[in-house]
Amino acid sequence: MSVAALRSDLRALAASPRELWIVYLMKFLESVGYFTMYSMLPLYLSDDFAMSDEGAAGVTGTWTSAISIFVFVAGFIADAMGVKRALLIAALSTAVGRMLLAFSPSLPAAYVALALGVWGVGSMKPTMNAAVRNFAAPAAVAFGFSLYYVVMNLGSLSQGPIITNFREWFKAGVTLGDAQLSAAQCIFLVGGVCSTINVLLALAMRENPPGAAPPATDRERNPLLIAKEVLVEKTFWVFMAFVGLLTLVRLIFQHAHLTWPKYTLRSFGDDFEFAYYWSLNPLLVILLTPAATALTRRFPPYPVIVFGSVISAVSVFAMGLSTTVAASVVFIVVLSIGEILWSPRLYEYTATIAPRGRESSYMGLSEVPLFLAKPVAAVVSGWMLSRYCPAEGARDPETMWLIIGAFTLAAPVVMLFTRRWLEAPERAA
Repeated sequence: MSVAALRSDLRALAASPRELWIVYLMKFLESVGYFTMYSMLPLYLSDDFAMSDEGAAGVTGTWTSAISIFVFVAGFIADAMGVKRALLIAALSTAVGRMLLAFSPSLPAAYVALALGVWGVGSMKPTMNAAVRNFAAPAAVAFGFSLYYVVMNLGSLSQGPIITNFREWFKAGVTLGDAQLSAAQCIFLVGGVCSTINVLLALAMRENPPGAAPPATDRERNPLLIAKEVLVEKTFWVFMAFVGLLTLVRLIFQHAHLTWPKYTLRSFGDDFEFAYYWSLNPLLVILLTPAATALTRRFPPYPVIVFGSVISAVSVFAMGLSTTVAASVVFIVVLSIGEILWSPRLYEYTATIAPRGRESSYMGLSEVPLFLAKPVAAVVSGWMLSRYCPAEGARDPETMWLIIGAFTLAAPVVMLFTRRWLEAPERAA
């Protein structure tokens, strides 16, 4: 990699308006709040309210599904109201929800807090993605999205020390005024503070900073009209076909969280520290993403996404050939290298293929295939574990991973054969 290329990217990014850096800081704070809450919510429901494992998982699943549903419609509304107002309302929603959750005295109050924060979490993602596209200098769009991805993973990485230390420090709870908070509620309070800071950051943004896209006209501010116009565009449906294929690759991460942990515990023993090994993934993403983007920035997104997808798909075959700790480490490292290539460029591909003023809509709708596939992946994961890697009885985990790898590899293979059709909208954009 040329150091000069990396410096050039940084100089181009430095020419972007301050709003881009505000979005980066907001993304980091939102990632801290979201990932700590996502990891702690099942434990909170079980520890604080004696909810069963099945009940806690059901509530958490309902919460994440509601977020996914709001992601779909949030894009249209964000495009209609503009980035600043959309981010401000989203930050207010998450701040109110997380603060109320931190001080919830009962289970019904916790449900209300979760409901109030759903809109904010769901609308943050498409709106922030669109903001990076709007505010990044034209010469720095690819690098801008890679840095955005690094910031998200920095927030994700922070959940480990926050959760571990808070559960130790506040094991017996803590008193704040008249409220007695559990360790989980103290963690939610951290997220609430992060969201409150995001409210102030959103207020500090300018509606239309220099170099950003001009505001939409009154006609363009109708969310229903925006939805209608997006859904009749041929470019949009080609884009959805591409994202649908890529979903097969993205499902590897579902198996990494649903299938791989139980596979490791049943293959290497109940004391295997799978979470410690998985931390390699965000760490590699943080360290290598800027370099990977500097290396590939002269290439259009499509071929880089396909190449990265092949690498990610191949990673699964390491466990298909060997049931060892070393094979799992190879899986994580190779998967991360592929992710570093394709995931940031997917943000760029989505933002650049979308017509001006429709970036949030495209970002939101790009999550539809993954949302529909997640329940299927959960069912498949459970069936494969019971069939090939049960808690008791004969096991054949290599076959399980070979099947998963074959389905995953099918996606980039189809992308290669349909490149002329799928890549054409990107080149036109």
